Amino acid sequence: MATVFSGFFSNSISAPKIEATPMTILSTAEERIITLEDISWHDTAKDCWIIIYDRVYDITDFLDEHPGGGDILLEYAGRDASIAFRGSGHSRQAVRSLERFCIGELPMHERIFRKPGGYRLSGIPE
Repeated sequence: MATVFSGFFSNSISAPKIEATPMTILSTAEERIITLEDISWHDTAKDCWIIIYDRVYDITDFLDEHPGGGDILLEYAGRDASIAFRGSGHSRQAVRSLERFCIGELPMHERIFRKPGGYRLSGIPE
């Protein structure tokens, strides 16, 4: 506790000492929790994040490589693309190839698929 002197009375009161603590760097992408609000700021061709099955992917470097073109991905920049991803008939290989772009996942209260009582779809990666 630090001592603080107030006003003319020279009475001392105790105030908690505040120490800065470094942020914890998480060891894997799935341990990094990223909110919907944070994701919404990454919605351009130079900074493109999307959500697929409650996981967050930084696909900025993949836009030019996408077989369907980068424009289709930019439609979902900063948003959830799960239904579009599933609806376009991606293969299991496409699902596996997402792993290299995974940077985190949504907090439990913002998830749709990967939570108790969430929507169940076959083929969603655990």
